[in-house]
Amino acid sequence: MTKETPRQASVNVTYQKKVKSKKAGGAKKRPASVMAEYNEGFSYTDPASGESDTISITLTNIDLRWANKWMPKKSDKLTAKIIEKSWDKQGKKKTFYCGKFCLDDLSYDGPECTCTIGGLSVPEGNAFRSTGRSKTWKKATLKEVGTEIAKKYHLKLHYTGGTIKLGTIEQSNEPDSSFLKKVCEDYGMAIKIYSGKIVIYDKGAFEARKPVATLKPVDLQDWHYNTTLVGTYTGARIKYTSGKDDKEMKCVVGSGKRILNINEKVESLQEAQLKACAKVNAENEKAVTMSVTIMANNRIAAGSTIRIKGLYELSGKYFVDKVTHNIGPDAAYTMSLELHRCQKRITKATVMKEYQGQKKAVATKKATAPPAATEALAVGDKVIVNGPAYWGGNGGKANQCSNMTMYITQILGGGYKYQYGVAKRKGGTRYGWCDKGSLKKA
Repeated sequence: MTKETPRQASVNVTYQKKVKSKKAGGAKKRPASVMAEYNEGFSYTDPASGESDTISITLTNIDLRWANKWMPKKSDKLTAKIIEKSWDKQGKKKTFYCGKFCLDDLSYDGPECTCTIGGLSVPEGNAFRSTGRSKTWKKATLKEVGTEIAKKYHLKLHYTGGTIKLGTIEQSNEPDSSFLKKVCEDYGMAIKIYSGKIVIYDKGAFEARKPVATLKPVDLQDWHYNTTLVGTYTGARIKYTSGKDDKEMKCVVGSGKRILNINEKVESLQEAQLKACAKVNAENEKAVTMSVTIMANNRIAAGSTIRIKGLYELSGKYFVDKVTHNIGPDAAYTMSLELHRCQKRITKATVMKEYQGQKKAVATKKATAPPAATEALAVGDKVIVNGPAYWGGNGGKANQCSNMTMYITQILGGGYKYQYGVAKRKGGTRYGWCDKGSLKKA
């Protein structure tokens, strides 16, 4: 009878010291084997949006090397991995790559002079986060702005979502990191920095994805649930008057009594609709939240969804806003999750009007007007399909559709010709892949 190996987890951290010579502080590189001798605790934080990935490693300092010749410096580099053995399957070894980090924070605690190093997944140096820049962007798309900023810092851009036209926007003595974050959030997109990449994606589309795991009460080592009406809304209203041509635009999304009033510059009704939807959806993520601690499950990452089951009215589908991996000196490996409940997102306007001076409305659009700034189609939309629906991939076998009613279940990046996944029922099994030209909103 084969003896079972217990679950094991360990941290593999490589430390690259930024020095001009070996005399300036000892060896340039400290391999994982050396770091393991000093490691007393490790955490890796993976946020879904608005922040960079971070790590924190606590080092024993009994020989005082980490306060002397090995004294860490800002911009030293770290690479981190988590090694699992017999975690999901007996005898199986898995490596979870956390990423590359620049040392950003350093602290010591006595009397043992314990050293704690914090690392941030951002470009080397402070320019991306700290240097103010000014530029006027005209008729650019969000992807174009992201691409230009990414290239400036030798990063790659990973963009998932429709084409978002920004019109004219001003970057006024603002660091590129905070500027790009604000633009993404204004238009309902999520952004994060991870291992040499700027990742921009449609959070609504990610919320619509299938849960990667189901958690029951027995899986939860600790949990907290909160629900509130404060700061949550059933709709939003945005109204803007242009002093240049005395044009007034009004856009209302959603309905009901709890309406969020937004005072913001917009250049078109489509921009007003997109910004209003983005703002109210972001606020409503606070309506139902949970924080849970579980035994590590690396299928769960920030930006994925999970299902909570067995907690009665607290159960449901949740979006993972943040994951913190924790490995203690005893090799206990847990994950802390910050969640918000997935709910129907507001994507369309109920009122879209444009006025010129004191005249009556010169342009009125009904609630069925699609959000043109996101290529008019979104996950969950009901569409009429006329054309091929490829079920074997692009250029593979296809079902010919004639005036068929379908629902969009998935949207790939703009680099795909057949990027719209459709199903016969909302959220159902995918029937095939279509191009934009064969789809029409029902």
